[in-house]
Amino acid sequence: MKLVLAVVPPSRMEAVRQALAEVHVTRLSVVDGHGYQTRTSSAAEGASQRIVRHLVLEIAVNDDFLDRTVEVIEQALRLRAPADTDLASESSQDYVIDPGGIYVLPMDTAVQIYRDVRGPEAL
Repeated sequence: MKLVLAVVPPSRMEAVRQALAEVHVTRLSVVDGHGYQTRTSSAAEGASQRIVRHLVLEIAVNDDFLDRTVEVIEQALRLRAPADTDLASESSQDYVIDPGGIYVLPMDTAVQIYRDVRGPEAL
């Protein structure tokens, strides 16, 4: 069992959710988060950062679902949509838009409370 954490810009959330549904990954948690975004500038000015909103998807999967889960998230994050301008309110367009990231962690056990089930069957 693994825990997949996917950092997703809010504008890409629906695309990621739909891609996951197509490979039958439908149980997930969505957490509101904040992270750094870097602004490119001349070498004389140096780089600056600001904090922006993103979403973190928490997806517990059995090993046989891991590869397809990571692949569809990666594909959905790589696609560029016209709405990927979370910075439209900014006067400066030189911030680097962070496409997100995917992290896979080992998971020792899962417990489904309402059925009193433990282990891979609980996912």
